[in-house]
Amino acid sequence: MAESKRTQVTKSIGRGVVPAMVAVVSLLVGCATTGGSLTGSAERLKKNSYALQKESRLDASRGAYSREAAALAEEAREFRLVVNDRRAREGDVDDAFADVSKRYHALRDEMDRTRNSREADVEFKAVTDAYLDLEREMRRHGKDRYARD
Repeated sequence: MAESKRTQVTKSIGRGVVPAMVAVVSLLVGCATTGGSLTGSAERLKKNSYALQKESRLDASRGAYSREAAALAEEAREFRLVVNDRRAREGDVDDAFADVSKRYHALRDEMDRTRNSREADVEFKAVTDAYLDLEREMRRHGKDRYARD
């Protein structure tokens, strides 16, 4: 039996709408994943920086890198807030990452200047790994610029 014109039009529209809806949902999930992976990396960087700061408190002579570790943890926290802010522009994310990057490199330089315990070196490796993960996420999502100061 022949389908009515109305049924044919409805099926035709349905075939075009479903792929379009799938594409929109995929795009939204991709955006959420981007923010999530950046957020997760920033959270790990914050946590590991605070762990390094805690390790430095065990030895009063390591006060300089303790302050740098705390500053990096705060920048990582701020970065995470910017990424999660729906009103933030791409430039805001780039600026927040530049701040994180500068703090990481300042901490790395301070760690190089001071004589550290084996425990501090282990904690700093965790900070470095988390920072490099964050840097990779920025690159993966089209953010090729990052500070190297």
